[in-house]
Amino acid sequence: MILVHRLRGEPMFINEDLIESIEATPDTVLTLVDGRKIVVADTPQLVVDRARVYRASVLAATEELRTRRSGEVVLFPVADGDAGDAGVAKAETKSGPRATGRRPAGGER
Repeated sequence: MILVHRLRGEPMFINEDLIESIEATPDTVLTLVDGRKIVVADTPQLVVDRARVYRASVLAATEELRTRRSGEVVLFPVADGDAGDAGVAKAETKSGPRATGRRPAGGER
């Protein structure tokens, strides 16, 4: 979401992914992908700059999550009768549970 200001100065946050085009007529008109138009006081360049900074921050956060993700796997016992697991251990990572494809050591389930 990026901050824009209506003509009377009221702040408004808008999803930058929904902006299809920006026109200066002389007011700045944002056309959204659904056809709605929003007139804002901010210049087209300011809207573009805010969208660029927002997108860069999302990409930077994604890269940080990808590179800082722990490779540590913690095995949890699986109760007998879990559908389709056939004794496969469940692993929990920071991204949530997943099947490891390996049976737990020591015959645990």
